Amino acid sequence: MLHSYLKSKKGFTLFEILLVITIMAIISVAALTSTISVQRQFVFLNNFKEILNKVREARADAVTQKSVELTPADATENPGIPSSYGVHIKKNENQITVTVFADLTTSSTQNGFDDSESLLPDLVIGQPYSFDATKYNLTIFDDTATNLQTDPPALNINAGDTLTLLYSPIEIKVVATGYDLELQTNHPFPGSYISLKLADSKVPTLTKNITLFLRSGIAESIQNLPVTP
Repeated sequence: MLHSYLKSKKGFTLFEILLVITIMAIISVAALTSTISVQRQFVFLNNFKEILNKVREARADAVTQKSVELTPADATENPGIPSSYGVHIKKNENQITVTVFADLTTSSTQNGFDDSESLLPDLVIGQPYSFDATKYNLTIFDDTATNLQTDPPALNINAGDTLTLLYSPIEIKVVATGYDLELQTNHPFPGSYISLKLADSKVPTLTKNITLFLRSGIAESIQNLPVTP
């Protein structure tokens, strides 16, 4: 009778065990993939917001006419209002760096960004923000492009171009200029707005635009605006 009872207590077969393990593995991979995707989106959106915040910070400094130190730290204190406040976007090695600065009138590169070892380089305001240029692409379009989404950009930060935005504290009007390292030329933006497009290099659906209106200097997350004929 005991033998009969033991025969009736069947365990799991090898096939059933392997089936359960396979199902658990599939669920684990799906969960991990979802987690990685969410994390990638989070980092992407954080980078986008930081760029947007830096542009807005420079405009806010101009609107409030933020006082800065107009002379070197070891000289007589001379706080005052600089000629303009700016945002400088540049690729350094494998990082794209966004810097808010005060454009000092005695700088060797006026209407740009001077971080050289000159007597009076432009004053960096706050902490520059950097993110991985190998994972994200940053391109700049203007409103004269026939299609802001597909046409070649006016500037490609990943390709070595730079972008400088300048806000005058007297008149909040942006002067947007770019520099093409290969052609050694400046690219002014004469239109009404420019669009800074941030894109994930591996996920085509992860793209967002910062639309900057060059007259008012207001920057908004607007994706599709009509182009100038």
